[in-house]
Amino acid sequence: MAGTKVAKISISRRGDLNKALESLAKKIGTSPSVRVGFLEGRTYPASKKGGKPLPVARVAFWNEFGTQRAPARPFFRNTIANLEPTLGKRLAAVAKSVGYDGEKTMALMGLGIKDKLVRAIAEWPPDNAPSTVAKKGFNHGLIDKGVMQRSVDYEVKT
Repeated sequence: MAGTKVAKISISRRGDLNKALESLAKKIGTSPSVRVGFLEGRTYPASKKGGKPLPVARVAFWNEFGTQRAPARPFFRNTIANLEPTLGKRLAAVAKSVGYDGEKTMALMGLGIKDKLVRAIAEWPPDNAPSTVAKKGFNHGLIDKGVMQRSVDYEVKT
Protein backbone atom coordinates (compact mmCIF):
# COMPACT_ATOMS: atom_id res chain seq x y z
CA MET A 1 0.00 0.00 0.00
CA ALA A 2 1.33 3.42 -0.89
CA GLY A 3 2.20 5.56 2.10
CA THR A 4 2.23 2.65 4.53
CA LYS A 5 5.29 2.39 6.73
CA VAL A 6 6.33 -1.01 8.01
CA ALA A 7 8.71 -1.48 10.92
CA LYS A 8 11.15 -4.33 10.40
CA ILE A 9 12.86 -5.93 13.33
CA SER A 10 15.64 -8.40 12.99
CA ILE A 11 15.88 -10.73 15.96
CA SER A 12 18.41 -13.51 15.97
CA ARG A 13 17.31 -15.26 19.13
CA ARG A 14 13.93 -15.95 20.68
CA GLY A 15 15.13 -14.50 23.98
CA ASP A 16 15.77 -11.13 22.28
CA LEU A 17 12.12 -10.96 21.19
CA ASN A 18 10.91 -11.76 24.69
CA LYS A 19 13.18 -9.06 26.16
CA ALA A 20 11.95 -6.51 23.61
CA LEU A 21 8.30 -7.34 24.34
CA GLU A 22 8.87 -7.24 28.11
CA SER A 23 10.54 -3.84 27.80
CA LEU A 24 7.62 -2.50 25.75
CA ALA A 25 5.11 -3.94 28.24
CA LYS A 26 6.90 -2.17 31.12
CA LYS A 27 6.77 1.13 29.26
CA ILE A 28 3.08 0.78 28.50
CA GLY A 29 2.22 -0.25 32.04
CA THR A 30 -0.98 -1.81 33.29
CA SER A 31 -3.64 -0.98 30.73
CA PRO A 32 -4.73 2.50 31.79
CA SER A 33 -8.04 3.78 30.49
CA VAL A 34 -9.55 7.21 30.02
CA ARG A 35 -13.06 8.50 30.66
CA VAL A 36 -14.14 11.59 28.76
CA GLY A 37 -17.35 13.55 29.19
CA PHE A 38 -19.32 15.05 32.04
CA LEU A 39 -17.80 13.52 35.13
CA GLU A 40 -19.28 13.30 38.60
CA GLY A 41 -19.46 16.40 40.76
CA ARG A 42 -19.97 19.03 38.04
CA THR A 43 -23.24 20.87 38.59
CA TYR A 44 -25.25 23.86 37.55
CA PRO A 45 -25.93 26.22 40.45
CA ALA A 46 -29.29 25.83 42.16
CA SER A 47 -31.85 27.93 40.30
CA LYS A 48 -33.91 28.78 43.39
CA LYS A 49 -33.09 29.44 47.02
CA GLY A 50 -33.04 26.10 48.76
CA GLY A 51 -33.03 24.29 45.42
CA LYS A 52 -30.60 21.55 44.58
CA PRO A 53 -27.78 21.93 42.06
CA LEU A 54 -28.46 20.13 38.78
CA PRO A 55 -25.82 17.65 37.53
CA VAL A 56 -24.26 18.78 34.26
CA ALA A 57 -24.33 15.17 33.01
CA ARG A 58 -28.13 15.19 33.27
CA VAL A 59 -28.44 18.39 31.23
CA ALA A 60 -25.97 17.02 28.68
CA PHE A 61 -28.11 13.87 28.41
CA TRP A 62 -31.24 15.98 27.84
CA ASN A 63 -29.43 17.93 25.14
CA GLU A 64 -28.03 14.80 23.53
CA PHE A 65 -31.31 12.86 23.36
CA GLY A 66 -33.90 15.62 23.57
CA THR A 67 -36.91 16.06 25.82
CA GLN A 68 -40.62 16.56 25.25
CA ARG A 69 -39.96 20.28 24.76
CA ALA A 70 -36.48 20.34 23.18
CA PRO A 71 -35.05 18.54 20.15
CA ALA A 72 -32.16 16.08 20.36
CA ARG A 73 -28.80 17.74 19.78
CA PRO A 74 -26.45 14.74 19.41
CA PHE A 75 -23.19 16.62 19.78
CA PHE A 76 -21.56 13.83 21.81
CA ARG A 77 -22.54 10.91 19.58
CA ASN A 78 -21.64 12.85 16.43
CA THR A 79 -18.21 13.77 17.82
CA ILE A 80 -17.38 10.19 18.79
CA ALA A 81 -18.68 8.84 15.47
CA ASN A 82 -16.48 11.32 13.60
CA LEU A 83 -13.42 10.44 15.69
CA GLU A 84 -13.91 6.68 15.72
CA PRO A 85 -12.36 5.84 12.33
CA THR A 86 -9.07 7.54 13.29
CA LEU A 87 -8.78 6.67 16.99
CA GLY A 88 -6.58 3.60 16.48
CA LYS A 89 -4.03 5.47 14.39
CA ARG A 90 -4.11 8.43 16.79
CA LEU A 91 -3.60 6.13 19.76
CA ALA A 92 -0.60 4.48 18.10
CA ALA A 93 0.96 7.82 17.16
CA VAL A 94 0.45 9.31 20.62
CA ALA A 95 1.82 6.19 22.33
CA LYS A 96 4.92 6.28 20.15
CA SER A 97 5.42 10.02 20.77
CA VAL A 98 5.48 9.55 24.57
CA GLY A 99 7.70 6.47 24.57
CA TYR A 100 4.76 4.11 25.07
CA ASP A 101 3.93 5.54 28.50
CA GLY A 102 0.37 4.30 29.03
CA GLU A 103 -0.79 7.04 31.40
CA LYS A 104 0.60 9.85 29.25
CA THR A 105 -0.94 8.24 26.16
CA MET A 106 -4.39 8.08 27.75
CA ALA A 107 -4.08 11.63 29.13
CA LEU A 108 -3.27 13.02 25.69
CA MET A 109 -6.07 11.01 24.07
CA GLY A 110 -8.50 12.25 26.73
CA LEU A 111 -7.43 15.84 26.23
CA GLY A 112 -7.87 15.53 22.48
CA ILE A 113 -11.37 14.06 22.75
CA LYS A 114 -12.31 16.64 25.38
CA ASP A 115 -11.24 19.44 23.03
CA LYS A 116 -13.33 17.96 20.20
CA LEU A 117 -16.41 17.81 22.47
CA VAL A 118 -15.92 21.40 23.64
CA ARG A 119 -15.61 22.49 20.02
CA ALA A 120 -18.76 20.54 19.07
CA ILE A 121 -20.73 22.41 21.73
CA ALA A 122 -19.34 25.77 20.57
CA GLU A 123 -20.06 25.05 16.90
CA TRP A 124 -23.58 23.70 17.32
CA PRO A 125 -25.86 25.67 14.99
CA PRO A 126 -28.43 28.18 16.27
CA ASP A 127 -31.59 26.15 16.72
CA ASN A 128 -33.45 27.59 19.70
CA ALA A 129 -37.15 28.27 19.69
CA PRO A 130 -38.05 31.98 19.45
CA SER A 131 -39.22 31.94 23.07
CA THR A 132 -35.84 30.57 24.20
CA VAL A 133 -33.98 33.16 22.13
CA ALA A 134 -36.04 35.90 23.80
CA LYS A 135 -35.25 34.46 27.25
CA LYS A 136 -31.50 33.92 26.64
CA GLY A 137 -30.94 36.96 24.46
CA PHE A 138 -29.12 34.96 21.77
CA ASN A 139 -29.61 31.84 19.66
CA HIS A 140 -27.26 28.98 20.47
CA GLY A 141 -28.75 25.54 21.08
CA LEU A 142 -26.10 24.20 23.44
CA ILE A 143 -24.87 27.28 25.24
CA ASP A 144 -26.67 29.36 27.82
CA LYS A 145 -24.08 30.42 30.40
CA GLY A 146 -21.33 28.03 29.21
CA VAL A 147 -21.51 25.68 32.20
CA MET A 148 -21.85 22.51 30.11
CA GLN A 149 -19.05 23.53 27.78
CA ARG A 150 -16.68 24.28 30.69
CA SER A 151 -17.61 21.00 32.38
CA VAL A 152 -16.30 18.62 29.73
CA ASP A 153 -13.38 16.79 31.31
CA TYR A 154 -11.34 13.59 31.22
CA GLU A 155 -9.86 11.25 33.80
CA VAL A 156 -7.17 8.62 33.40
CA LYS A 157 -7.70 5.44 35.41
CA THR A 158 -4.89 3.00 36.05
